[in-house]
Amino acid sequence: MLAAYPHRRILVILLSCMLLLFWLEQAAVNAYWRQTFHAPSLLERLDALSPWREGGSLGGGLRRHSEALQQQVGGWDRRMIDSLNTCCLKPRPAPAAAAVKVAAPKPQASAGAAAAVKAVDSRILLEEGLPVLLAGDSMMQGVALHLLPPLFRQHQVKAIDISKQSTGLTYPDFFNWPATVDRQLAANPKAQLLVMFIGANDTWDMVNGNHYIRFASPDWEQRYRERIRSILASANKRKVKVLWLGLPNMSRDKMNDGVHYLNRLYREEVAAGGGRFISTREALGSQDDSFNKFMTLPDQGEVAVRAADGVHFTRQGQLLLARRVLAELRFE
Repeated sequence: MLAAYPHRRILVILLSCMLLLFWLEQAAVNAYWRQTFHAPSLLERLDALSPWREGGSLGGGLRRHSEALQQQVGGWDRRMIDSLNTCCLKPRPAPAAAAVKVAAPKPQASAGAAAAVKAVDSRILLEEGLPVLLAGDSMMQGVALHLLPPLFRQHQVKAIDISKQSTGLTYPDFFNWPATVDRQLAANPKAQLLVMFIGANDTWDMVNGNHYIRFASPDWEQRYRERIRSILASANKRKVKVLWLGLPNMSRDKMNDGVHYLNRLYREEVAAGGGRFISTREALGSQDDSFNKFMTLPDQGEVAVRAADGVHFTRQGQLLLARRVLAELRFE
C-alpha cells in the first residue's frame, strides 16, 4: 500500500525518526521547554510509562558516551598540535643588536617611579600566548566576536569561545554551566583566564521536581549562589583568573529589577572567590538603573548600542563591551 504512494512512505519514515528522536532526547526536550516557556512540557506526562522512561535512560547513556568520545578526540588533537609545534616551530631569534648593546643603567629615581606605576596597575596580568576562555549566553556570543581578533593579533592569545545562547544558571538540566566550565578548563590546562557574561535568561523561577522555586526567594538564591561558587571553584582549583561581567540595564522593568538583583549576587560571590566583577552599564552609556538604547560617542555622535529586544547589543554595543574587557587586561 505504501509502495504505491512514495510520498506517504517518506512521511512515515520522517514521523518515525521524529518519534525516535523525542524518545531518546526527551530529557533535553523537557529541559528546553522549561527553559523557554517556564512550564512543564507535554512529554513529561508520559514519564509514568516504563517504555518511555527506558528511552530517556538510553538517550542519556548515548549522550554520555558521545561526550566521552569528544573529550578523547580533543585530547588527541591537542597532543598532535603540541607535538607538531615542538617539532616544527623554532623559537624566534633574539635581535642581534640586543646581544652587543648594553643598556645604560637608569637613575634610581626612574626605576622607583616605574615600580610605583607598576604597583598601582590594577589590571589583570596575563601571559602572552596562553589561551583564555569566554563563557556565557547570547550576550557573550556577540562580545566574543570582537575579542578574538585583538587578543590574537596583539598578544598571540587564543580565545576559546564556548558561549551558548538561551542558557544560564537557572536550568542546569537544559545546560549545566558549572559542569561545562569545569570540563573545558580540564580540557584546556593552559587557560589563564575565564571571562563570564551570563544571566539574561535567569530572572525566572527554578524547577525542582514537580514544583517551582520562586525567583529571588531564599531557596532560589542559595541554589544560584552555589552554582556561581562552583564555577569560581573550578577556576581557582586550576589557578585560572576570573573576570565576570555584570548584566546591563534592560528595557523591561521587571527584568531590569531582576538583573540588578543578579548583579549583586555576582559581585558578592566573585569578590569572595578572588575574581573580578566589572559593571557593563557605564560602557553602554548608563549612569543609573535606567535603560538607554542610544549613547553619544565623541567621534560618532549618537549611536544605537542596544538591539530592539532591549536585551542584546548592536555591533557598536558589542565593540564597546569588548573594549571594556580588554581595558581590564595587561600582558607580559
